[in-house]
Amino acid sequence: MRAVGGVAVRRAGLALGAASHYRGGVDDLLHYFAYGSNLHPARMRLRVPSAAPLGCAVLTGHQLRFHKRSRHDGSAKCDAFYTGRPQDRVYGAVYRLVAADKAALDAIEGPDYDIAERVVIRAGRPQPVFLYRARPQAIADDLRPFDWYHALVVAGARHHGLPAAYIDVLAAIPSCRDPDPARAGRELAPLAAAP
Repeated sequence: MRAVGGVAVRRAGLALGAASHYRGGVDDLLHYFAYGSNLHPARMRLRVPSAAPLGCAVLTGHQLRFHKRSRHDGSAKCDAFYTGRPQDRVYGAVYRLVAADKAALDAIEGPDYDIAERVVIRAGRPQPVFLYRARPQAIADDLRPFDWYHALVVAGARHHGLPAAYIDVLAAIPSCRDPDPARAGRELAPLAAAP
């Protein structure tokens, strides 16, 4: 194990964390917890070609909220909001990715997310991961997600077989139509092409 940019990493093995300034070598692997639109592997692979899904996981003490304001379109995006209550859970998927690809994912997620190190439970065992959490100044509780974004989150949850009750709650989240139909088509294209 070695430390790079203040982050402990094992070569070609389990990443013990990640930070936005991480600059690992091509053999370093990180573990990312996806819970929003990156849940669906077709979308994730477009963003990070090295991303490989490892399985479903749960993050306790957090709630999934659609309250992070997008800088690009003003709509709501997902956030794993910390509550500290053990009964609150965010379900998602763990992806393994090459450390060299993390900078691209950081740029896509943008400056309104902080990178957090957490431990999720995957296959009954603790799994150290990094994830993105909305910065307080980017949170607005009066927002709704665009319909295409909502569809990506629900499709990803179904793809990974997250608990049915959780998917039902996700599916019931109100959304709104994107005023830019071309953007909606572009964003949903990976689902149309997915097997």
